[in-house]
Amino acid sequence: MLSNLGKQYDTAASLPIIHIPGASSAFAPSLQALNGRLYFFWIATNGRINYIINKTDQEFDLGNVYEVPFTDQQKVSLGISITAIGNQLLLATHADNKETLLYALLQTNDDGSLKPSTLQRIQKEKSKNYPHVTAVNASIARFCWQGKNDLIYYADFDVATGNWSETKLKGNSQTTISPAIHKIWNTEQLFYIWRGYKKDTRMYYRMGSDFDNQRGHTELPTYFGSDFPVSVCKVDENNFIMAYTGLDHNLYLSNFSAYQPAKWMEQLVKPLTNKKTLKDIVIPGSHDAGMSVLTATGGQQKGTINECNTLTQALNIEQQLNSGIRMFDFRAGTYNKMLYTKHASSDCMEDALGGGYGEGLRNIATALHNFLLTNKQEIVLATFSHFCEKETPLNSLKDSLIEWIGPELIFTANQTAIGQVLLSELAGKVVLSFEVAENPDNRFPACSIADKSGAFINFRRAYAATNNMTALIEKERAFFVALNNTLNNNDLVRLDWQLTQSNDEAPLICNDFEDEKIHPLVNGAMLLTNLIRKNKSIMDHSLEGNKYLPVKLNEWIKNNTINKQNKPNILYVDVAGAWITDYCIDLLRGELYR
Repeated sequence: MLSNLGKQYDTAASLPIIHIPGASSAFAPSLQALNGRLYFFWIATNGRINYIINKTDQEFDLGNVYEVPFTDQQKVSLGISITAIGNQLLLATHADNKETLLYALLQTNDDGSLKPSTLQRIQKEKSKNYPHVTAVNASIARFCWQGKNDLIYYADFDVATGNWSETKLKGNSQTTISPAIHKIWNTEQLFYIWRGYKKDTRMYYRMGSDFDNQRGHTELPTYFGSDFPVSVCKVDENNFIMAYTGLDHNLYLSNFSAYQPAKWMEQLVKPLTNKKTLKDIVIPGSHDAGMSVLTATGGQQKGTINECNTLTQALNIEQQLNSGIRMFDFRAGTYNKMLYTKHASSDCMEDALGGGYGEGLRNIATALHNFLLTNKQEIVLATFSHFCEKETPLNSLKDSLIEWIGPELIFTANQTAIGQVLLSELAGKVVLSFEVAENPDNRFPACSIADKSGAFINFRRAYAATNNMTALIEKERAFFVALNNTLNNNDLVRLDWQLTQSNDEAPLICNDFEDEKIHPLVNGAMLLTNLIRKNKSIMDHSLEGNKYLPVKLNEWIKNNTINKQNKPNILYVDVAGAWITDYCIDLLRGELYR
């Protein structure tokens, strides 16, 4: 059976499962694309390899089931691994015996069907499991298998000459199955993933260069576990996907990024050698970035404050940084004489009807410090706004940030506008911009939100302030239409994509209905109102609204509503994570940002 999967930010995540008439197998199938065609292979019950070819982008030709025409008709077993190399397919499998590893080069006819070929032995190598194969470049393929003493071995095959390299040991890790291998985007670096040794059913992985480090391998979380080999397949230039059979014998899929989210700017934008500015690229941003946790409540009606009307993020700042988020919106407040992020209805908590305090600012600053020390080409924008001087004096806040982050990691703005600063000057730095009218300290350059401003950074944006998806879409579409040819050198275009709780929804939603200060009848009224109106939390709204963001932006790019003159520089969202980083990278690889 077949099922189509989209990208992790795609609203059409899957299509109905399709059954292939008369097809059955005791082993996992394999997918591979070649010359615009998609091939689906499996080992039939007679030990032969069958396949079908796609008919359209969404449909396989189920009426034509082919058998791979091997000249010697020997049976195969355990599984198959296939890679495209040049204009051929290279297949790896195992003979129907205890130890023989096999491979075959497959060439296509004009209709996509496969020409006769020969199954050949992989030198004199032996394994209890079938090998995995991936193309390293246009002529060299890497074969990898579980070998002697259950260690990991590999050899490279030159398809042009038919020559094999010497078989080599890959690290010191033992495994009960052969590792799956995958080539990481446009490099020759390989990703290896395998099940543990003997009774250890956990999964481990290593990048190719990491095998020189004898400290060991990286373990996936404990809920990843299998008794069988895994399968790895490319989804797009940014992602690949792992399929595996869990310990409960159900089938699972897990997405991997085909880049390191913590180093995506270094790997894809290359700031140190880039003559562009932040106005030329797009980065993922986090709205109310420090509100992944509710530390305390405040305001005149703090009994109505809870996680559902204050939390905007699922990940803390350290996790967001490592997921690729590069712009953060912070509102600083003071609780019990300590600095925190906050989310409140007024700048000063004592004036607010209600509000909440989130992550401690020292933890956030420490996360920034540690991240930039390790990732020396990444660029971080941290904007601070909604100040309350009597609660959190500005100078005290600045002194704390300098101490905790470190002055050497803070960008000093010697220019007058962000559009004058090359990415190379920002590499390894955090830009701490403050939304204040006058600020003489160039370590904290001014930012603003206006049609026109003299601030170092001016965010051009439109805030919909709605819980209605149609209204949000129309507000943002109209914003981009009006934006054409109005940008200045200090402007960064920010897409503010938030669905917001309504005024009557916010104080009611998700209360525990157990506040002793509220009369039981009022609690009951809150509960009944939530049930009737189906009120949603901020996070609920975000998860519903975020899935429309790539769909609408792709539509607006296609119809020229968004173009090179008004393209966004920041995609600013609630529940920020790797999904929005993936989409930004998709955009950066497209024509709009070239």
